[in-house]
Amino acid sequence: MSAADTSIIGTVQKARKLAALAGLLASPYILAALVILVLLFFIVLLTLFPFLIFADKESLSADAAGSSSSWYTVPTQLDADGSFYFWPAPSIANISSTFGYRDIGDGLEGHEGIDIANGPAKTENQPVYAMAAGTVTVAGAVNGYGQAIYIDHGGGLLTKYGHLSTVMDVKPGDSVQKGQRIGFIGAGKVGRSTGPHLHFQVEVNGRPVNPMDYVVMPNAGIPLELAYRALDIPAVIDFLKDRKSALANTTTLRMIDQAGKSQNVDPHLLLAITGQEQGFVPVTNNHASEIIRNPWNVFGCWCSGKGATLTTEEAAVIAAKTIVKLSQNRPEGRDPIQWLVARDNPHGYYASDTGWWIGVSKFYKALLAV
Repeated sequence: MSAADTSIIGTVQKARKLAALAGLLASPYILAALVILVLLFFIVLLTLFPFLIFADKESLSADAAGSSSSWYTVPTQLDADGSFYFWPAPSIANISSTFGYRDIGDGLEGHEGIDIANGPAKTENQPVYAMAAGTVTVAGAVNGYGQAIYIDHGGGLLTKYGHLSTVMDVKPGDSVQKGQRIGFIGAGKVGRSTGPHLHFQVEVNGRPVNPMDYVVMPNAGIPLELAYRALDIPAVIDFLKDRKSALANTTTLRMIDQAGKSQNVDPHLLLAITGQEQGFVPVTNNHASEIIRNPWNVFGCWCSGKGATLTTEEAAVIAAKTIVKLSQNRPEGRDPIQWLVARDNPHGYYASDTGWWIGVSKFYKALLAV
């Protein structure tokens, strides 16, 4: 067989295959399937197109933890009593330099703490407070820091406060309490610095660690009195059982505790509010199983609308966020719980009853005593 004959046979075979494929595509069933696939493609494209165009990067990213967004990262380390450590400069809610490597003009260097500053006018001479209880080991001149204070908190935990004023409230050997004022941020360039700021450093067994694993900026206005402290769940269950409360359940209390932690709000306060508004939800109430899902009456009521669709944790988070919002701009000397219902609060008020805070305060005090 010649090469020409072979070529002709190959061409004929290809033509037969194409004809068979054309015949297959001409089948009404195949045509119908193709039309359906094309329609489905365009439906999916039209559905996702607005989302892909208008969604931002954050909304396209899944929240792996499945938790509510917050204005800060929850610290991974808590004080011995289960509460957050104290932010060392409550009047400043700004970090000018973070933990880790940085370049301040002399090349990259490891920054072993965080710098807290908000411009000279709002930084110089601002008070500095102890992160936790401990013993002062250094209070004075330190190379690089100008003036500094070191506090040993025991168990290998040490904090350093650098670039301070020479005016100090403590001296080496003094015992200090959590949240106790120890000194002031220095004015101008104190030590090796580019301007006034507090260098705050946390060490564990001599190794610098990220201070943000221990403290949280107070930019939500939550006062220390209402800040998160962990529930002693077994003790709280006994407290609630004495009141025949449907809230006396480990799973329920864990959800309330987690909600409080996510917003830096004391879960004891959230429970105190249920005591004032729902009498701690007595088990004898015919709707107890429904009420415990929203005993704060967020969205108006536990009984109808969106308020009836929430889980306990979802309702608790909303209640906690409300407390955060209402706690802002509290005048000095005002009771932090009374401020939540004060009529001169520019952010609104939690309850229509102006005496609400008295009952909440009573239950809060009782829960803290647990």
